[in-house]
Amino acid sequence: MGTRTVVRTTCQLWCGAGCGMLVHLEDGVPVRVEGDPGHPVNHGALCSNGAAALEYLQSPLRLQYPLKRVGPRGAGEWERVTWDEALDTVAARLSETRDRYSADSVAFMQGCAKGYGDSWLSRLANAFGSANIASMSSICFHARLRGMLATYGFFSRPDIDNSPRTIVAWGANLTATSAPEGKTILAAKDRGSSLVVVDPAPTPLARAADLWVKPRPSSDLALALAAINVIVSESLYDRDFVASHTVGFDRLAAHVAPFTPEWAAPITWVPAEQIVAAARLMAQGPAVIYSGNGQDNNINNYQFNRAASILRALSGSLDVPGGEIAWTSPAVEPGGSALLHLRDLVPLERRYSRVGAEEGLLPDYFSALPQKLVKAMLTGDPYPVRAAYIQGGSFLHTYSNALEVKAALESLDFLAVSDYFMTPTAALADIVLPVSMFLEMDNVANAECAPLAGAVRKVAQVGECRSDLDMINDLGHRLGLGEHFWSSEREALDLLVAPSGLTFEEFGAAGPLTGTRDYGAFLDSGFPTDSGKVELYSQRLADWGYDPLPVYHEPPESPLSDPEAAEEFPLVLTNSKIPGYVHSGGRQIPSLRRIHPDPLVTLNRDTAQAAGIAAGDWVDISTRRGTIRQRAVLSADVDPRVVIAEHGWYFPEEPGDLAGWDRANLNILTRNDPPYGRELGTATLRGMVCRIAKAD
Repeated sequence: MGTRTVVRTTCQLWCGAGCGMLVHLEDGVPVRVEGDPGHPVNHGALCSNGAAALEYLQSPLRLQYPLKRVGPRGAGEWERVTWDEALDTVAARLSETRDRYSADSVAFMQGCAKGYGDSWLSRLANAFGSANIASMSSICFHARLRGMLATYGFFSRPDIDNSPRTIVAWGANLTATSAPEGKTILAAKDRGSSLVVVDPAPTPLARAADLWVKPRPSSDLALALAAINVIVSESLYDRDFVASHTVGFDRLAAHVAPFTPEWAAPITWVPAEQIVAAARLMAQGPAVIYSGNGQDNNINNYQFNRAASILRALSGSLDVPGGEIAWTSPAVEPGGSALLHLRDLVPLERRYSRVGAEEGLLPDYFSALPQKLVKAMLTGDPYPVRAAYIQGGSFLHTYSNALEVKAALESLDFLAVSDYFMTPTAALADIVLPVSMFLEMDNVANAECAPLAGAVRKVAQVGECRSDLDMINDLGHRLGLGEHFWSSEREALDLLVAPSGLTFEEFGAAGPLTGTRDYGAFLDSGFPTDSGKVELYSQRLADWGYDPLPVYHEPPESPLSDPEAAEEFPLVLTNSKIPGYVHSGGRQIPSLRRIHPDPLVTLNRDTAQAAGIAAGDWVDISTRRGTIRQRAVLSADVDPRVVIAEHGWYFPEEPGDLAGWDRANLNILTRNDPPYGRELGTATLRGMVCRIAKAD
């Protein structure tokens, strides 16, 4: 019998929850993983993705060596090259593009890497001099964060362990996207918390809810305004908190007076009496609101999260046990810090040259807009974008209007992609770089569902795979930017944990570093806003020229904004997250595909019957941009007017690197044209009209 050891690490497979994991090794080879029972996030549990970690590590489809394209884009003709040749080529081609056009003609594009991987790419872009750093922030998380900051000045987390009176999961399918949080919500409900779920999809949380509200996709801000109307008009708000700790209540009350439940009902498809019932539960503080990705994907995302923040304040649920509170951060370098990103290397005035700045977005928001970068690649407007470095994202599946995305990437003079697998996006690259997964690297992981930082430990090596940190550090030196990079990975990791006073090795041995609940951080000393209070009315937004109180704008291509299109496309399309898969990731993994082998579209039984569709039939789903095919699931719980499809699908088992990329790809159907969200430039990915038919 060989030598057996167990290594504690932190799972970093896609979701960012930061679950503790035990890796069992025999003679130094990983043979089994399990949840760490002593870890404060997951308490020994692993989701199906985490449990499949060794399948990811050992997959025969893993990229193992740098590759250089030798045939047409997408033809699958590759030549294995050394790391020196690959990185020298990347450095030379990016430099050529900068010299011929400008640094901004090179785009640095982040997918779902999460964590410090995003910081390393931003550091490279800033040192290189490009303002075009494209993330998914316009459609993920930043609307939530910025809505909170504009209202009460800090990022609040639900104090779920202290059993809020009401828990609201609004467009947040947490059992699929953050299993530990989903479990804690259900545990709090068992302890007596009321659970309100606002979601058109029949998620596990929705089925467990005390009240399940099913709005028309992307109409959520109208519902939130009506809820505020009820709370104000029925005097359900916390009078003491509002009087002592808020500004702008009178303006808010006048603003929401027209937005009655009767006004909202035809917009949201939610009966007025159900809006009233939901509002009354939301007013029972302390209450918490989990705002999810369902609200991130339309033009109202920022103002919806302003409204959600106002709801938290009206119920007196800020800064109190069982409400939404500030937490002290663990003693590690924050992932978005200027020290890591080196953002000052690109002057502020040049930040406004990035693609998308012409949309007049919030003056402190600096991400290049993905959909506008795609258009710049194709048109040269506002200037040529001719090269790109893509990290951890298959943008053929995660960017809107995928046919246009493919044309844009094919048009580039040079494209480098780093990833675990040969995705359809990587298939269009000139150079493909194989990335280490978390079992193959030392790293620091910041948990998303709790203020906690844990060590990631290397226990394996596949082929010649290298971490994003290692390859970007090397590339920075080859670009002549060595003064901004390190002599080794370990030096960078020591920098990450320096605030703790530990080296990385000491940090790895010490166990997770945690923050603490900070009750009453602002009730006595004031909130970290311009006024020192919760700003129901935002004077700063008014001064910047944005709506100081939330205003609902009907999203494009909806039944109300485009009734002519609705004649041809009578149903409304949305999507829901899939347990086990994260965006385009996971279809290569046998255990996950056995659980969920096909792309599924959920339809109301009556809607399906009228179209001649039975359970298990293949269904053609169409919008103005094209048609895809998914397999029917029938449900009595879905609104007859709503179609709930799945995104991220391609078929790695099929021959060819493009792997059926467009057959079931939801983003074939989505739009990337204006109007965009006023504040963050968000494209609308849910709520557009569609039609269905039984496939031939």
